[in-house]
Amino acid sequence: MWQLGLPVLVVLAVAACQPIGAPRELDQLVGTVAPDSHLVACADAGQPVAVTANTHLDPTCTYAGPITISTSDTVLDCRGAHVQGPGSGRGILITAPADVSLSHIVVRNCWVKGFLNNLRITRTGFKALTLGHEYDAGYADVVVENSYLYDSAGSGLFVDAYVTGVTLRNLEITGSGSVGIYLEAGSRGTTIASSVIARNGFADVKPDGVPFSIGTLNYRYHGTGREGIAVDGSRDNVIRGNTITGNAAGGVFLYKNCGEYATQKPDQWWTRPYGANDNLIEANTITNEPTGVWVGSRMGENLLLMDCSDPAYVSADLRRIVLDVAERNTVRANTFRYTTYGVRVEDDDTTVTANSFSGSAAGNQAVVIGTPWRTSALAHPVRNTIVTGNDAAITGNATPYGWIHGEETTTFTDNRSGGSPATLVPGTPPYRGPFVFVKDFWKV
Repeated sequence: MWQLGLPVLVVLAVAACQPIGAPRELDQLVGTVAPDSHLVACADAGQPVAVTANTHLDPTCTYAGPITISTSDTVLDCRGAHVQGPGSGRGILITAPADVSLSHIVVRNCWVKGFLNNLRITRTGFKALTLGHEYDAGYADVVVENSYLYDSAGSGLFVDAYVTGVTLRNLEITGSGSVGIYLEAGSRGTTIASSVIARNGFADVKPDGVPFSIGTLNYRYHGTGREGIAVDGSRDNVIRGNTITGNAAGGVFLYKNCGEYATQKPDQWWTRPYGANDNLIEANTITNEPTGVWVGSRMGENLLLMDCSDPAYVSADLRRIVLDVAERNTVRANTFRYTTYGVRVEDDDTTVTANSFSGSAAGNQAVVIGTPWRTSALAHPVRNTIVTGNDAAITGNATPYGWIHGEETTTFTDNRSGGSPATLVPGTPPYRGPFVFVKDFWKV
């Protein structure tokens, strides 16, 4: 049996005497209702709503959803009304055919709970887009602001493939069964700002395990859960000024989907041609996470159970290792508190600068650079990492900056630990489960 003992992380950040993650009413509303805005009355709250012009809701009603927006130059102002679902579907859906542009859409002042995705922005038919022409008809100036999204069954807010020009600000996203905010492959140019992303990703974290099969054999596993923000083959995004805390697997993970479930679920499969490149993660407060920011989070993971279409360069002994892609990312001026690993770097050309790290456990690390299988099998260690101007104060660990499995051409300057100049030292590799998302498993 593969095993792992990990500390249980509990977060009780208090807002108005209520912990982050507990549903509460909107603190205040922003904006005013336009004179031409259409009211969806309580009598229609139990029906699907198609928004084709400026629309507002009655704050005394609870709406069943879905509320669908497919028209440019549109404001949906919920005015604090509740949109509450049955654990499936979408609460608010922004969508158009993949060959139709959308722009100047605002969704604000919404309280949404209990759907598969509480809010999703998508382009219908995106899988049929021709490589190199995915953005010929794009989205621009799509804003979701001042809203609370609670207790989704899947990801709380989903930005789908090849969606562009989205701003997510002043949101509270908590209790999502899966990822809090998911940036799907090929999406680009999303800004996530001034939001709280807390206690997401616990749906598969079960004491008695989750069932799965390999061939005809049945097993159960203890899961890692999911992260607060997933940057899955998504580029040119800015994640700035957020509070990210107490999520199951970690804070922000950057990786490329390997073309999962290619043979198991062929109707859902599609090619993911882009990596999680050129993203900026800046001025966030990231606390109580197993890993704060993980660049190339699937580079060293066993993806056997993911049924990838990308080729494996290690394939033996129930192990399938596929190249991840998360290049040229910047992690700057963030505050990491009580993270087991502040920043893990497993792909090239990453900049980690002007961050602060604090903790009270000797096993906490500020920055860990390196990846195992790519280094040993392909002679390609992590290269060109810049670590500069960071400050660590971790009780019991005077050397919290480490390299593992080799590294090349790392720039390490002006970093401090406990008030003194720091050095980059050989580190202890973090534990890896037998499969991605899996801490341990056993036959049943």
